[in-house]
Amino acid sequence: MPRRYDGRVALVTGAASGIGRAVATRLRDEGARVAGLDTAAVDIDGVHGIRCDLRDEDQVAAAVADAAGWGGRIDLLANVAGVASYAHTTDVTLAEWDRILAVNLTGTFLACRTALPHLIAARGAVVNVASLAGVRGWRYSAAYSAAKGGVVALTRALAVEYAPDGVRVACVCPGSVDTPLKRNLVPVPDQDPRLAGHARALLDPPVAEPDEVAAAIAYLGSAEARFATGAVLRLDGGAGV
Repeated sequence: MPRRYDGRVALVTGAASGIGRAVATRLRDEGARVAGLDTAAVDIDGVHGIRCDLRDEDQVAAAVADAAGWGGRIDLLANVAGVASYAHTTDVTLAEWDRILAVNLTGTFLACRTALPHLIAARGAVVNVASLAGVRGWRYSAAYSAAKGGVVALTRALAVEYAPDGVRVACVCPGSVDTPLKRNLVPVPDQDPRLAGHARALLDPPVAEPDEVAAAIAYLGSAEARFATGAVLRLDGGAGV
């Protein structure tokens, strides 16, 4: 395991499970001091857990201040927290639309906005987690696709705005990943059979492991990726080809 994060401090959202847990563990193992944010308890050895609902501006401000005070700085922000659901668009309530956008897009924005002064001071990096659904059409996921497409656009906007300050901003777009989020998704009834093979991965097995996504995030957040800003890295097994 490389030690690319010795002496650095990372802040990871959604760190209690899935990709976020894998990212927090990977960064810790590479030498980082890691603060993990989640609405659930973060029980990873050596990781400073902070309870935080990313939809709440005041909670985000308090959590980032806690992480910066604990670590003394913030070199990397990894925005991993997310929620999803499947539904026919005509069945999506406004409350569900708001929930999906609030966590996936607004929460990412709030974490970025609040951490940026620390990242500017450290000349650090942001790595956001978007989705294959944010860069191509995705069935029964209008709200999720809109939110993740927004994360891609936000990534590019911040990459341009903060390049003069030495802050890099990139994102990864996973396809199917074996996480509790995926396993807990309820299939849509009355699916159109014409969409059954849409966006199918070309590789076998067609589902990635969280550790594989974590490895890409660890690279993009490290000094080895010095020339990668505004990058949108698809990790979809060829599903988007």
